[in-house]
Amino acid sequence: MRNKDFPYRIDIPFNLSYLMNERSIYVNGRPEMERESKVLSFIEAYIAEHGYPPSLREICEGCGISSKSSARLVLKRLEEAGYLKLSPKEARGIKLIRPLSGIPLVGRIPAGEPLMDYGDGVEEVIPVDPEFFGGGRLVAVRVRGDSMKNAGILPGDIAIVKPVEGDISVYNRKIVAAAVYEPEPYITLKRLEVNEKGITLVPESEGYHPMFFSWEELRQGRIRIIGVLKGIVRRE
Repeated sequence: MRNKDFPYRIDIPFNLSYLMNERSIYVNGRPEMERESKVLSFIEAYIAEHGYPPSLREICEGCGISSKSSARLVLKRLEEAGYLKLSPKEARGIKLIRPLSGIPLVGRIPAGEPLMDYGDGVEEVIPVDPEFFGGGRLVAVRVRGDSMKNAGILPGDIAIVKPVEGDISVYNRKIVAAAVYEPEPYITLKRLEVNEKGITLVPESEGYHPMFFSWEELRQGRIRIIGVLKGIVRRE
């Protein structure tokens, strides 16, 4: 069973293995956060296909939940968050208030060798609430290469990126997505270092070298910092 708006659910496993916070590296994603996302996506897809909401039994079967009491707890959290309205006396007493927001996956992002593989438009929508990553305008990009593996960012990961605005020095020491336009345009994921001479894109893996760009090169448009990393989604 597949819904065009939620292509991962129901037949393709989707796990939030890690989330990144802005203070450091990775923290374990809350299991209940992953379960809430899965259940809400299941309900949305079920309603889209059948025209009515699933029963508790169907939610348990479709989402791998062991008991109806556990499913009720998840539904209660979703109701408290404003996604659902529950009518406990009804067999299928679930009313969607607002859908789970998604994050558009655009092209691919290399984290290593410079590959021109972006700008292909939105490939799909990752059914994850942007609020999990601080909200606002976000895009998802797929990581290729292993130049950031020591930061826990692996090939195949999906990087959640927030477009940057204003003075890029405020993103010093943060992991950013940068567009480099010479010799051919490509996007790379690196840690940003800013000083009076310019910026350096620093890899976090053996065998890769930092990339330095002067402030003049930035003014000439050779490079542009396009986003700051807000988190990582990993499929399993």
